[in-house]
This record gives sequence, C-alpha cells and structure tokens, in this order.
Amino acid sequence: MTRMTHAAASFLIALVATAALPGCDGPADDDKGEESAEPDSAGPDTYVLPVDADGDGVVEADDCDDNNAALYPGRAEDCDGIDNNCNGVADEGLSDSDTDGTADCMDVEECDGLDNNGDHQVDEGYGDSDGDGVADCVGTESCDGLDNNGDGRIDEGYDADGDGATQCGSSTAAADCNDADATIAPTASETTGDLVDNDCDGQVDEGAWAEGDLAITEIMTNPARTSDPDGEWFEVYNASERTLILNGLIISSSFDGEEHMVRSDNLVFLEPGEFFVFAQNDNTSTNGDVGVGYVYDHMVLSNESDEIVLVADGVVLDTVDWDDGVQMPDPDGASMGVDLGNYSAFTNDDDASWCVATVRWTDDPTSDRGSPGAGNEFCSTFDHDGDGYTPDQGDCDDDDTTTYPDAWEGTDPADNDCDGAEETAPVGVASSSGTGYTCDDISLSSAGSYDIEDAPLSYEWTLVSAPADSVRTSADLATATSANPQFNPDVEGTYVFSLTVNDGGTDATPVSTSITVVPRETNGVPTSVAGADQTYDETSVCSLISYGTAYSCDDCDSHAFTLDGSGSSDPDGDDLTYAWTVLGGGTYGTLASSTGESVTLNVSGLTATYGSTNGQSVQVGLVVTDCMGATSEDFLKVNYNCTGS
Repeated sequence: MTRMTHAAASFLIALVATAALPGCDGPADDDKGEESAEPDSAGPDTYVLPVDADGDGVVEADDCDDNNAALYPGRAEDCDGIDNNCNGVADEGLSDSDTDGTADCMDVEECDGLDNNGDHQVDEGYGDSDGDGVADCVGTESCDGLDNNGDGRIDEGYDADGDGATQCGSSTAAADCNDADATIAPTASETTGDLVDNDCDGQVDEGAWAEGDLAITEIMTNPARTSDPDGEWFEVYNASERTLILNGLIISSSFDGEEHMVRSDNLVFLEPGEFFVFAQNDNTSTNGDVGVGYVYDHMVLSNESDEIVLVADGVVLDTVDWDDGVQMPDPDGASMGVDLGNYSAFTNDDDASWCVATVRWTDDPTSDRGSPGAGNEFCSTFDHDGDGYTPDQGDCDDDDTTTYPDAWEGTDPADNDCDGAEETAPVGVASSSGTGYTCDDISLSSAGSYDIEDAPLSYEWTLVSAPADSVRTSADLATATSANPQFNPDVEGTYVFSLTVNDGGTDATPVSTSITVVPRETNGVPTSVAGADQTYDETSVCSLISYGTAYSCDDCDSHAFTLDGSGSSDPDGDDLTYAWTVLGGGTYGTLASSTGESVTLNVSGLTATYGSTNGQSVQVGLVVTDCMGATSEDFLKVNYNCTGS
C-alpha cells in the first residue's frame, strides 16, 4: 500500500487532465478534420479519480476508515482499543501483562491470579480473608484455622468424620482429637461413664461435674483406738445420679494450704448413693480397722479448726469446716457425721445437721464410734421436719411439721403441741356473691371463720375448678391470701373456690363455695390503638477504597422499636388481651413477644450504600380482645432507613 502526500495527489490530477486536452498527444496533422470524424479505436475514457474523503493523505481504497482522519496505514498505534494503523490489530506492540490480547491500559483487573492491568499488583480490590496475599477467589483451603478461599467456611475438607470440628483447629476452636469418630470433638458434650475423652480436652468424663455431686458426710479427726494421723479419715457420698470417676479430684484445705490430687493407674469409681472413705492409712491393723478406698498424703486433719475442700474439673463440689467445738461437734474417739437425712453438699453446710457418732463400727468394745463407708445415724440434735424443734428440744414427732412444742392442735387425735392434751383447729367459712354475669367480678368472703383460742387467722384461697374452656387459674384471684378476694370469670359455667384458714400453727379443714355465671346480656366492642407510625434513621460510615472509585460501608445495626397499645380501651371497662402480629416485612422485623400491652419489635440492620438510603418497612397489626371475646384491630408501620455517608 502506497501513501501519497497531498502535493503528489494534486500533480497526478493535473497530469491526467492535461493528457485529455486536444492536440496534446503529438504533432499537428493536416488531416485532423477527417481524422476527428473517425471513431476513436481506444473507446471512451473510464478513468475514476482516487478519493480521500477524510483528507488524511490515504485514498479510500487503502484507508481502513476514510471517514476518520485519525485512522490510516503507517501511523503509530494509540492505546484505545482501536486499530489506528489499519493493520487489523488493535493496540499491538503495547504492554499486555496477562497475555489475554487486551493491552494493560485497556484491561481491568480480574480475580484470576494474574496482573491484568499491568500495575504490578495481582487481584487488587478482591477479598483476602486470611491475609496471605492471595485473593479468596484463587486461594486454596489449607488446614490452618483460616478461611483461605473466602467462602465463609474454615478448613473445609479437613473434617473427615463430619462432626463440625477440623483436624487443625483454629485460634478460637480446638482441633478434633479423633477425626474418625463423629461423637468425639471439641464441641461434643462429655459422656459420663464411657471412659472416653469426648470433648478433646485431655480429661476423661469431666464436664458433668457440678456442685453437690460429692458430699462430705463423716469426718474422723481425733481417733482414740489409734494415733493421729494413722486413724484419721473422712467419708464422701455420691449424691449424683451417675457413676463418678474420682481420678483428678483435688482434696485440699485452704486453712493450711495442704492439697492432694487423686492419682491412680486405675479408674476410681463411685456409684450413685454409695460411700467412699479417704484416709492417711489403709492398714486396718494400725488405722482402727477402717476400710479405706484411697490413701492420700500431704494432708493432716487438725483436731481443732480445719476444713476439707473437694474440687473436680475446677468445680468446688463441697466444703466442710470445723471450729474446735464452737458450732460443729468436737468429739474424741468418735466421728462427727452429718445427719442421715442430710446427705447433700448443701444441707451439710448447716452446722446443726452434724452430730457426734454414738455407735461403734465394730464389735470390739475398744472400737471408736462412727460408720465409715456406711450410713450415719439420725441426729437427735437436728430438726428433721423443719418445724423449728429437734428431738432434744422436745419435738415428740420429728416427722410431722404440725407437731412440736406449743404447736396449735388440729382436729385429729394427735398431740400436736407435745403437751399430752388435744386441742381443736380453727374453722373456715366461705361464701361468694356477684351479678352472675361473665366478666363481672365475683366477691369471695371468709366471714364467719373463727378460732376457738381466738388466734389471728390467715387465709389461702384457690380456684378448685372452672368451666373447661376457661383460662382462669388461682393466680387470677386478687388477692388469694386476703380475707375477701375478687375474681373475674371469663366464660359461663360454674366456678368452685376453696378456703383454708390457719390460726398460726394449724390449718383448718378446707371449705368451698361456688357460683354459676351466665353470659352478660350486652357488650361493647373494644377499641384497638396500636400507636403512631415510627421511623428510625441510621447513618453508616463509608470508607474510600480502590483508588477512589468505590466505597466500603459498615452495615447499619439492628434497632428495637417499642410498640405501645396502652391507648386501647373497652367501653365496659373489661380487661383487654393484646395480640401483636407482623403483617408485612417479616423478613426484617420480629416481635420479642406477641402478647402484652407493650411489646418490642426488633428490625434487623441493613446493608449501607454510599451516597444513598436503603429503607425497609414493617407493618404490624394489634388485635385487642375483651372478656366477652369482642375484638378490634389497628395497624401501624415501622420504617427503618440506612444511609451510607
């Protein structure tokens, strides 16, 4: 292809024109008149002048775009995605870092592990969740506790047993110690008694320990048959409902800093309801003939003041301390044991539940007193029925809460006050009155109730029975402990109430009263008022990213709206029930509770967009119902707007 200058083109045009003039093709011919009359053997002139429409010096036939003077053969290529030099290739000779055929200056970065735009950065602008310099979209998941490929999952592919725990763990989750067993994982619950480390913490059957699992029930601090500390021991009781493994149990005393951890090559078991003896010495010939389950060291039980603390898996199971006879017993040649009815790490905290053993544990008349490894005695110093008196204090029936010194007599033939004489209980009288219509109050009365000894009476009313479709309970009595409470019936039918009066020590025989109600003849419709529409606006902070061409915005937080239906009313003065419902926008709005005069509507946060507002509306309905079942409904709308700024 030849590119002509504008001057050359002009010369060519003139030359062609000259050649076409008459007489310019040779010497003059005298017979030119005749010759001109003869036909031209060469035929008519068909030559067409070359065209250069855009004036770029290249004629149309050689120009790839004769309407664009910026495009012609031989010019330098610009980086614009256009074939500037008419060779059929755009942007040739320019840098193309990813060799995709698009010059860097025209390319955009893709998430492909290449430098698409030639800025010497790879996959810039794309997420890198684990911060390893490799974008998530091309990252490969490694067993490192990180989300390497940005798919929202950590270490996928490294959980062989599918229990949700990986072999590698992370900064917040421990590794799976057995990835071939789906029942064993750091998130698993420890299974008591299976002798397996279910939760991968290196301990067996821990995690189920709770305060009170072990109770200290008997302590020998000062034996008489043998010397201290050879004859010292203490007893524990499995108060739980499972087999306990005592390995790892820590026995200590904070008074003197002594401590011992139970260690054994074998598992030390204690079944529910059984006793276990710890001692300094398990030689029955030197320890007073005591059967011992485990021998501890580095601890001595002081005869004066000391304590025993049991700890397992960081949980304090039980603590018992004694004080040289100030509150706790201080025996010689006998154990101090907790009362037979108080085998608990909680009830044994009461010093009064401890007493001195009176029975020898062997037939040897020189044996010390106690019951190591077996049940204790009932303590005559303890109040078993909780009536405030122990047998030592004159309680003639320590299993009956109504029998104790100075108690009020009941109507039974028993001697309730332990004075050898029988007395009578108070007498209750109950009645009821009202209009007999549903939703109108019933008045209950205890008038006529009395006590022969003129003791002050207390009252306890209960709703014994109600119609099958009634939702009323004793809790609806206002007030159940008053002499004359009120009650509001919700449906027609018969309601039965019971009254028990008490004279300060004895309950009277319960008495009852009943009333039958019928539907109220008229009823006004309540008015539901859900409250005014509410709007909440939140602004999100956006940060400039990607060389000023994009923004990253924090999401707007969720917001709690308080909905108040207290403006609702009933023309008859009936109590109203409230039922709130999300009618629209339930994807974003949820009610913390659907009942009650005032409820909370939680609206979830929204994604923020720079320079614009994203909004969401939730429509809520309120239905109020009166005692007769009449209803009314009202609506309100809650608007939540999130603006990126």
